[in-house]
Amino acid sequence: MPTDERFIGTSGVRPFTGNELLLKGGLEGGMALLTGYPGSPISDIFDSIYTNRDILVRNGIVAQIANNEALAVARLNGARMANVRAMAVMKSVGMHVAADGLAIGNLSESNHPEGGAMVIVGDDPWNETTQINSDSRFLAQHLQMPILEPSTFQEIKDWIGTGFELSGLSNLYVAYLITTPQADGGGSVFVRPNLYPSLSQISKTELSSSALPLENFVMIPPHTSMREATLRKRYEKFLRAAAQKGLNRTYHFSSQQETAYPIGFITSGLPFCYLEHALYEMGLSGQFPILKLGVTHPLDKEILSGFLEKVEKVIVIEEKRPFIETQVRGLVQEMCQGLSEKKMKFTLVYGKEFPFGCAGIPEARGINPSILIDRLGKLFLKLNLPQLKSHLTKIQSECDLVDQSSQFRIQVPIRTPTFCPGCPHRDSAVVSLKMKSCFSDANWMKENLKKETEDVIFHGESGCHSMLQFAPNEGLMQNYSGMGLGGGTGAGIDPFIKNKQVVFLGDSTFFHSGMVAVSDAIKNRQNITFIILDNKTTAMTGHQPTPGNDFDILGRKTLAQDIQKVIQGMAGGEKIPVIRADPAERHSYTKLLQELVLQDGVKIVIADKECGITFHRRVRREKKKILKSQGFIPREEVINITPEVCEYCLECTRATGCPGLTVEETDFGPKIVTDLSTCVSDGACTKGKVCPSFEKIVIRRRNPPARKGFFRDPATLPLPSSPAQFEETYYITTFAVGGMGSGVVSAILVRAGMKEGYRVLFADKKGLAIRNGGVYGYVIYSKNQEQVLAPVVPYGKANLILGVDLLETTRGLDPRMHMMVTNPAPWICWKPHAG
Repeated sequence: MPTDERFIGTSGVRPFTGNELLLKGGLEGGMALLTGYPGSPISDIFDSIYTNRDILVRNGIVAQIANNEALAVARLNGARMANVRAMAVMKSVGMHVAADGLAIGNLSESNHPEGGAMVIVGDDPWNETTQINSDSRFLAQHLQMPILEPSTFQEIKDWIGTGFELSGLSNLYVAYLITTPQADGGGSVFVRPNLYPSLSQISKTELSSSALPLENFVMIPPHTSMREATLRKRYEKFLRAAAQKGLNRTYHFSSQQETAYPIGFITSGLPFCYLEHALYEMGLSGQFPILKLGVTHPLDKEILSGFLEKVEKVIVIEEKRPFIETQVRGLVQEMCQGLSEKKMKFTLVYGKEFPFGCAGIPEARGINPSILIDRLGKLFLKLNLPQLKSHLTKIQSECDLVDQSSQFRIQVPIRTPTFCPGCPHRDSAVVSLKMKSCFSDANWMKENLKKETEDVIFHGESGCHSMLQFAPNEGLMQNYSGMGLGGGTGAGIDPFIKNKQVVFLGDSTFFHSGMVAVSDAIKNRQNITFIILDNKTTAMTGHQPTPGNDFDILGRKTLAQDIQKVIQGMAGGEKIPVIRADPAERHSYTKLLQELVLQDGVKIVIADKECGITFHRRVRREKKKILKSQGFIPREEVINITPEVCEYCLECTRATGCPGLTVEETDFGPKIVTDLSTCVSDGACTKGKVCPSFEKIVIRRRNPPARKGFFRDPATLPLPSSPAQFEETYYITTFAVGGMGSGVVSAILVRAGMKEGYRVLFADKKGLAIRNGGVYGYVIYSKNQEQVLAPVVPYGKANLILGVDLLETTRGLDPRMHMMVTNPAPWICWKPHAG
């Protein structure tokens, strides 16, 4: 099995993404169980698990994708009984699903200090890949879980082991929060040897059931109150250990200073890096005391009060709602109430609001270094502080640059996500749209079905089929209540409407929670048709296995669960249609949907067609084998569009939305053609009979093509004549569309920078990359190994832009986006040759 040598490294510096660091941190921290449910931004950790499965299997480390997040955190509760270290990963909304299990598990006491339970939660402050504007700190606080917020990539890895220690010592689950730029970003970090668990799947123990303390594990009254009574002491243990490990620390601050600092900052997590980065750009590094909180709940009042006593005005830097700020204000009040009037000292606390009419730290969406330059810089210009006088010109110029970067007015077409070429969901979408249109046509209904018109309501859920909200599929996702809850939404209006309803449901979502909605619909005889899109993978988050596959995340054979049999079992002998059909068979599939949707009651259609990506990966592997053995592909099919027939009416693009279609200029004007670098020739465009210009071409070859003379030995390629020169930092940005290789470009640049001896930070914002979505990346080189920076290029600071896609590169200038990286000075955009 394959192994990535970075994950077995024992010393030195290696480049990792944030998701990879979670796995490496678990390996270094003695983890015995890694579980969870995939969801952006933490999905990539499951790819790392699969790639490094031999390390886990060889050392008895269990890695499992649970059917949902609640089951994942319940595993933590069980693992604590066995005194092992366990970690569950999930996205922010997944934590909502897991909340019940977290509350109960966190309250229980295992009294196994060698163990520990970590709950890794990925927040998305900019709401680019997440349904709601979650701030998981508030939920963790509500569940009475301590919160760790690492700032740097080194901390993301190292604090996993620290979190295990704190959890085991305090008998508490630890909420470990990272955000999208940290998960998708990365950098060069120092590695340590892995600490493999002594108690594992290959070295088991035997528990004594009579020795298990019931009152510690069964959180039912009166045990609940007993455990709640110990929380205070558990928090105290946690805070003492956190203080010993220096998780909360001050920078540029001395408690021995006689006079108070006029201004100081309190921050945590990635906002600490944003703050340091902003101050660095304004030439203010080291000018202000900073308290960086690694533990944001419960707050360490000792270090916080010591900081507040020495600072006249405090500015709290955090993303989203005022979580830290509210706690700091409460402590200030508490400190004042504990003093006599003569000694009373009011520390002014700012955060979401600033004095002098200046805009404070935004509460909606996220922040970045440029936003802090804009907000803090304009405040600094109004403050009469001695340490700022020699920096006012620099501060003003940096504020001006942010303003200039915001003045561009870019009219760039919106690039909406869509189904990948060959996606089986496109078949279901085209058929459903056609059905919806026909059912609303009185003449068609009377002539073909002898029925009145029917206005069908469609409900959507989480998954690739969420793309149904975008063109050309408007009308196929008219509501969203959450993962697995489309059936519940339909149940809420079913008793009150005459309409027929259709719920799209993914296969992974079915096992996550959707089967509960199906059961509910059967029980209550709801008038709903479920179309379960069985594409044999968790495609939306990167193709992790589902319970319907016969293998797990470690590549081992497992039982494949059949959706059809599960539903038939829930039906209990009721005559409910549960029909498995291939959506590619357009005629029969269309007829099936039309018949079932118009029937009363619950109906189930299982659209059985493999994900286009996984299918064509196999096809490409087979082609590579043939190429290697024969030197050419003897037979190949492609879809061609005859330019003489194409009228450029764009009906094919409107009907399919397939990214495999593109425009080509000809002597007869613009024509639609197939982009053979993207098109997978699945024939979805021809089956729709949208245009007679589409044709299938069969290519037969007898001999390999003649090799041209443009192949060159890489060793003969000339080196750059003048390497880029820079003083301290060098900023690179990339823009592309998913699949163009933007991530490969970043990986090459990161490794090249490390070879040059630079400290390297990077972030690849992928989002909906595999669904024709735009992607962008940042790579930062720094000559100062100690300078704290965020993996984000500030507005107007890009030294080099690699525009793999010109449209997405232009979008980087748009002030409505939060990138605006392009320097307003003249610049060159390099578009690599298509070859």
